[in-house]
Amino acid sequence: MSEGAAPDCAASEAEVAHRLGQGDALSAFDCAAAARRAGIDSPRLRYLMVRALAASGDSLGAMHLYEALDLAGSGDVDSLALAGRIWKDRAFDQRAGERRPWLEKAAAAYHHAWEVSGATFPAINAASLFALLGDRARGAALAEPIAAAGAAGDYWDAVTLIEALLLLGRGDEALRHAQAVDMMGSARAGDRASTCRQFARLAQSGAIEAASAAAIVDLLRPPPVGVYCGRMFRAGGEGEAGAQRAIAAALDAQPLSALIGPLACGADIIFAEEAIARGIDLTIILPFAEEDFIAQSVRSGAEAWVARYVHCRDAAAMVHFASNTRFVSDDCQFILGSHTAMGLARLRARELESEAIQFAVVDPAVAARSADAIAGTNADIALWQAHGGRTVTIAVGGLDRSLEFPPAPKPPEGTRRGLYAILFADFAGFSKLGEAELPIFAQEVMGGIGRVLDEYGEAVLFRNTWGDAVYAIISDPAVAARIALDMQERLDVLPAGLGLEGHQAGMRTGIHFGPIYRGQDPVVGNELWYGTEVTRTARIEPVTLVGQIYCTQPMAAMLALGDAREFDCDYVGKVRLAKDYGELALYRLSRRAA
Repeated sequence: MSEGAAPDCAASEAEVAHRLGQGDALSAFDCAAAARRAGIDSPRLRYLMVRALAASGDSLGAMHLYEALDLAGSGDVDSLALAGRIWKDRAFDQRAGERRPWLEKAAAAYHHAWEVSGATFPAINAASLFALLGDRARGAALAEPIAAAGAAGDYWDAVTLIEALLLLGRGDEALRHAQAVDMMGSARAGDRASTCRQFARLAQSGAIEAASAAAIVDLLRPPPVGVYCGRMFRAGGEGEAGAQRAIAAALDAQPLSALIGPLACGADIIFAEEAIARGIDLTIILPFAEEDFIAQSVRSGAEAWVARYVHCRDAAAMVHFASNTRFVSDDCQFILGSHTAMGLARLRARELESEAIQFAVVDPAVAARSADAIAGTNADIALWQAHGGRTVTIAVGGLDRSLEFPPAPKPPEGTRRGLYAILFADFAGFSKLGEAELPIFAQEVMGGIGRVLDEYGEAVLFRNTWGDAVYAIISDPAVAARIALDMQERLDVLPAGLGLEGHQAGMRTGIHFGPIYRGQDPVVGNELWYGTEVTRTARIEPVTLVGQIYCTQPMAAMLALGDAREFDCDYVGKVRLAKDYGELALYRLSRRAA
């Protein structure tokens, strides 16, 4: 690293640490990865990058990166303790009966970090892990000096003391300290979430008394994550002033850890402005290409909105695109954007051990007229509530809805387009098969995949194959996830006779959710499913690790929106797709441990 890069390095470290503190592990990891790609590097930045990946839920990827960056070799206490954090998370990724080996690794890593440093942080974690493993006496021996020393004053000192008291069975005393911590009000959402997760795990295992732990978790739980939607309207006038007052009052009444939503003229931009004014972590979701979005959804309410849009976009912690495609006068594009925002709010709330709440600005004068719309505020409210979500409705009248939309390209009359899950998979190792092995491969491997698809019946709307590749269109995101996982499990043990011993072989699967066209192939007459999102999905599978399933952010968001708790989506990072198709935020899909 050059001398001139030092300030940039310090700024990058501070930004990643800030985002971690806010509980936004995804953007923290992306920020660290972007800095390292730009040539900015330091032991601290590497540590923060791995910690962010671990915080996102990807314990397997975090350990691979930990080893690749040789964090253990640094001798730094934070880096040594981080190995314990990763092994502990890995343990809780397993079924309850399979956790012990990983918990033992975690305990050894934390204990080693304590022996090297004498620091309190690894000591309390080692104590808790010994208690989890049933060795309460050893855990108490580490916890007692911490309890005797008391807290030095900052958040982590205070919760370390609370944890020590819980391990020693002094729940009432721990609760009194937790009440004092809650009154401090300075702890960041990500820090509170980490504490709540730790205490909940200890209570569930019986290592600490459950009632005291539950009371403390209720005190320290981070505020909810908000997702917003609302009416577009023209700038100026009493309508805008009324909307600003109502949105400000709603945000003042409900503290939030983060706020997620689009950035159209009207209610969206006011939500964003009020979040920025309050220091609420803001994530923007755009449904399609930015140039077209500004034309259709910002400038349509008057030019005055454009500068406000730019200010909010630039001040946001993160901007995500549900799709980078151009606008083609299709409600599916807006639906994908709003569904992605709602799903990401639920994903963020899970990371923060909190709740996701919807804020919706409605105009009573137009609510009845748009009740049956498939896109827009009423549709978003109905979907959120259908999935068990809580909505804070903000009624605002007098909005000037005389918007002026520019012309946009439209597909030919009769063109069908909808939102579907798209799956591409291929078999790594196919090129190593000889002529004699191909019939075995066709019958056992591809035949097994075909039987999985058969089991899901009409939910599989379309399928095709060539050689070792599979392409399918599936009606529902959760069904697509089950199909992908069933395919992988069917091939966990490869059939004998393929001659692939010693070779890396197995399926690589990519799944996406987005708008695609449905028609007829004009050349051969077969049914045809096509569009940019199909091509994008095909570029995911080649960069997927063998034996794994990668899915896109809209797909992960749809699973979270539907509250499909049988799945885990662990963030992989922004991955460069095959054939120079740009970067895409990808997640590793797996079944959730029981």
